Amino acid sequence: MYPIFRYNFSRQFLHVKAFMHTFNTIEEIVLQHSTRHMDKIQAHFPHEHTKKAVHAFLKLDKGVVFIYTGFYVAGFAETDGPLGAYFLAKAFEKLGYTPVIVTDHFCEDYFFDIKTLYIPLEGLSHQEYEMLLDTYKPIAHLSIERCGQNHEGLYLNSRGVNIKEFTAPVDELFKLGSKTAPSFGIGDGGNEVGMGSFEEVLKDKEFFYDYCVIPCDYPMIASVSNWGGYGFIAELEKVLHVNVLPSFEEVEKYLEFIVSKGSVDGIKRESVMSVDGKEWSIEPEILSALKAYATQG
Repeated sequence: MYPIFRYNFSRQFLHVKAFMHTFNTIEEIVLQHSTRHMDKIQAHFPHEHTKKAVHAFLKLDKGVVFIYTGFYVAGFAETDGPLGAYFLAKAFEKLGYTPVIVTDHFCEDYFFDIKTLYIPLEGLSHQEYEMLLDTYKPIAHLSIERCGQNHEGLYLNSRGVNIKEFTAPVDELFKLGSKTAPSFGIGDGGNEVGMGSFEEVLKDKEFFYDYCVIPCDYPMIASVSNWGGYGFIAELEKVLHVNVLPSFEEVEKYLEFIVSKGSVDGIKRESVMSVDGKEWSIEPEILSALKAYATQG
C-alpha cells in the first residue's frame, strides 16, 4: 500500500451527516456544489450519463483500459483527477480488467502500484502512438480531468491561461485510440478531454470561456471530476453487486500521499488537503451518498 502521511487539519468532517434524501441518479449526487456551470450542461442534456457509460463499458471484453489524467497547476499536477483515476484503476483490477494510467511526469510515482505510461511534454510521433496502441491493445480509453486542446490547439486552464508548454499531448493518443475502441470522458469545467461532446452548450460564452473540442463516445460530468470517477465506480457496484467503491478513509490516505509529493488544489494552487477549492468535509458526504445509491434496492 502507499505510505500514509499525516497532516494537522480539522477532523470534524469525519462525522458524516445522514442523508435524508434518496438520490435516484449518479448525476444528482456528483453535480452538487457546482461552481463551473456543469448544471447548465445537465439541464440541456438531462440524461443519466454515467449509467449509459457504465452499461456500454460492461459490454466490452475484459482487457487493458487506458486511463488518462493529470492536470498541470503551479508546477505540479492538481489533486483533481489522480484520485479518481487511481480508484477507477483499482476497481477495474478487482473486476478483472488491466488498467494502464496515461499521464506525464507531473504525476510521476503517483500510481506506484499501477502500470503507468509517461508521455513526454514534446509528445510522441504518430507512429509511436500507434505502437503503444498495438502493444497494449486497449479495449477502452477513459479520460478523467485531463486538459485537452481547444479549437486553436491551445490547452487552457480554468483561468483561461494557455498551459501548452506544461501539458504533454496525451490527448493525441486518446484521439487516435478512440478510432478503434470506445472512449469515455469525465470533466467538470469543459476544458477536459471528452467534453467536446457538449459543444452545443460549451460554445455559449456566457457560461464557458473556451472548451476542449475533443469529443468522446460517453461523456460524463461532475462538479469535481474525482466525484465523476467515484460515480462511475458506484454505478459498477450497483450493476455488478461487487464492493468496489473506495471508503472515505482510503480516499483521504491517497490524497495525503499525493499531496506529500506536491500535488496542489487546482483552485487554491497550494499543496493542501482539498480538491478544487471545496471543503474536504464535503467528500465523505459525496462518498456516503454514492454508497447508498450503489446498495439501494
